[in-house]
Amino acid sequence: MSSTGIRKMLEAIAMKANRSTEGQKMMKEWVGQYDGKIIQFEANAEKFYAAVSKERMKILSGEYPAPDLTIRGKAETLLEVFTGRRRFGDAMKSWDVVLIGAGHEAFHAGRLIAQVIMEA
Repeated sequence: MSSTGIRKMLEAIAMKANRSTEGQKMMKEWVGQYDGKIIQFEANAEKFYAAVSKERMKILSGEYPAPDLTIRGKAETLLEVFTGRRRFGDAMKSWDVVLIGAGHEAFHAGRLIAQVIMEA
C-alpha cells in the first residue's frame, strides 16, 4: 500500500469517528482539558497529521510544527498495525515503527481507530 492509501484509510476513519457517538465520546475524553491533539504521520515519503479536537478528527497534509506524537514507518507496516494484523509493540521492537514524542498518545489513537473499525 502506498502512503496515499494509508492516508485515505485514516481519512475514512476520521469521517466515521466524527459520525460515531462512541467515537466522539472517546475524542472528548482523549483531548480532555486541552484544545486538541496532533498526531503526525510519516509514511514512506508523505507527511500528514490528524488534528483531534473534542468534537472532530481531521486529516491534514504536511508537517505540523510541534505535534504531540509522530508515528513514522512504512505505509504497509502502519496499515498492518492499524488493522490489528500486527501488534504495535512488535513493530516498535523491530524498529519498523518509530514513535517520537508523547508515546502514550498512540494508545488513545489506537483505541479510537479500533473502535471505529469495529463499528463498521
